[in-house]
Amino acid sequence: MRADIPAEILFIVAILLTIVSLFVFGLIVKRLLVLIKGKGIWIFPIIGSLFLLVLAVFHVYRMLFYFPLLGTAGPADLFDLIIGSLSLSRIESFLLLGSGLFSLVGGVLYYTASSR
Repeated sequence: MRADIPAEILFIVAILLTIVSLFVFGLIVKRLLVLIKGKGIWIFPIIGSLFLLVLAVFHVYRMLFYFPLLGTAGPADLFDLIIGSLSLSRIESFLLLGSGLFSLVGGVLYYTASSR
């Protein structure tokens, strides 16, 4: 099985841009919290960006390790490789969900703190 290299590069660039934007969002919220005397909310988008960074590492590992092996695997090894690849894909999905939830919680907490 071969990975589509341009699509994978585009995916990693998109993830890295999202990491940077969440990190900047967290720093902006940190500065704005001074105005409303809030604390700690800024860490949620930062944690979300860290989740995305771990997701990118898992994804690159899966593309570099599992996909070449899936292309050359014999019938005896194929099932274990597919299970391993799907397990990493499941972890990636949970990391993406966690990143989105942490960012959403941070935004909602900031909104409620600034609305008072």
